[in-house]
Amino acid sequence: MMIKPAKELWHDYLFLTQEMAKFLQRQDFDMFFELMEQRERLQAMIDEADGDGFKVSDEGRQILNSIRQENQLIMLQLRVNLNNARHERKVNQAYDPYAAMGLVGSRMDRQS
Repeated sequence: MMIKPAKELWHDYLFLTQEMAKFLQRQDFDMFFELMEQRERLQAMIDEADGDGFKVSDEGRQILNSIRQENQLIMLQLRVNLNNARHERKVNQAYDPYAAMGLVGSRMDRQS
C-alpha cells in the first residue's frame, strides 16, 4: 500500500469533512456515518505521515481552519437534528392513543 504525502491526506480529510456536511444536511445519516468512518481511518494515516510538517505551513493552516469551520457547521447541524428528533418524539408521544389511555386509566384507578 502506497502512503500519500501529508498534504494529499489533509486535502482528502477536508473533502470528506465537506461531504459529511452535505450528507448531514440531506439527512442521509447512513452515508454521513460511512464518511465519518472513512475520515477516522484517514486520520490514522495522517498521524503516521505528518512528519513533513505540512500542518504548520501556510497551506496546512488554511486547510485546518477550513476543517474547523466545517466541523462547527456539522456540530450545529447535529444539534438541530437532535432537537428536531426530540421534538418529534414528544409530539408522537402526545398523540399516541395508547399512552393517553394509559394515563386516563391510571387516574381512574386512583380515584375509585
